[in-house]
Amino acid sequence: MNSADELERLLDKDEFKTWGFVIYRCTYHSHSDWEKLMVRLHKRVKKYLERCNGLDLLGRFAPTVLEDRSFEGATVISLREKFNEWAVTAIKEEQGIDPSQVPLFHMVDQKALDSILSTSEDDIHGGFVRLVNAEWKPEELDAEELAERGGPGPEEEPLEGCTEEDVGWMKVCWGDSQMLGYLELDDSLRWDRYYSRPPVIQPLS
Repeated sequence: MNSADELERLLDKDEFKTWGFVIYRCTYHSHSDWEKLMVRLHKRVKKYLERCNGLDLLGRFAPTVLEDRSFEGATVISLREKFNEWAVTAIKEEQGIDPSQVPLFHMVDQKALDSILSTSEDDIHGGFVRLVNAEWKPEELDAEELAERGGPGPEEEPLEGCTEEDVGWMKVCWGDSQMLGYLELDDSLRWDRYYSRPPVIQPLS
């Protein structure tokens, strides 16, 4: 079974009518640059499906782009809160499914957009988007759990105030972010398998 077959199986299993990640647009400096990004993502998905003889799934590719100028400069923490509030009703209305089945979303700020558009379309690993785990919460250990671990672990360099190893988001290669992201990270249980702490840009292929 190739990747297109696997995608179709996942859609049928989860009863999804369409597929594609929720994308928070967090930059508004250039509308034309944003359009270039969306065209590039669509072309990448089309090329991937062509290789898998799965172009019939292209018509169901419909990433949800959430746009609001208040998102510019937003932190991952604030967007995670907004996403979890939004998902309660929106996903049920759009897909007719439990929102807990959609635990991940994308965040594209100016740095991410620049990283993608500064490379050629064929360089699928030359730029990134942020992939956010909507179910992530700061780790809270009681005294007994800390003792079992031999005390608190070393603190990492703060990222948006978080010093844990897993900060609840990672940079993933833009070319892998839609098709492979959907296949390899269809639920948050696979998060640990792929997670790399930023600034590493994590390939999924």
